[in-house]
Amino acid sequence: MTRIVTLTCVLSLAAFAEEAPKMEDRRMKPEPKRTFAEGPSLLPAEALKTWLGKQVDAKGRPRRVRLPVDVTVLPTGVERRGLVGGEQGLALTLDDSAMGVGLADHARRARDGGSGCTLLLDGVMVGADGFKVLWISKLEGATPTVAQVEVTGGE
Repeated sequence: MTRIVTLTCVLSLAAFAEEAPKMEDRRMKPEPKRTFAEGPSLLPAEALKTWLGKQVDAKGRPRRVRLPVDVTVLPTGVERRGLVGGEQGLALTLDDSAMGVGLADHARRARDGGSGCTLLLDGVMVGADGFKVLWISKLEGATPTVAQVEVTGGE
């Protein structure tokens, strides 16, 4: 009886395998080389917010921008509000759900013992003050004083 059940299962699986659709190729691909052009100054915050709101492509989709964002590290993660341009700068609500490694992990590695750090975040604006993070870089050298917008690369 056990052999009949096993044989039936094997035949069922074989029949299913022949009918199953092909899976798409989902191998990881390296991040493409991106080129950014300088945008406006980070201050005043209202001017930067207006500029960010206008960064859309011909199809109305938000364009990718790069911003230096001050991030505060908490014991349980990071503060979801980041500041662009320091204390008087633009406050953004950060969304790292598109990232494989979260914003908190990047911030913990980048900070030098303090409670916060500045990271270069590539992403797109979502709504009035939301920022969907697509790529994170540790800041090397001086903090940029201007925003950047992608001019080539990407999808």
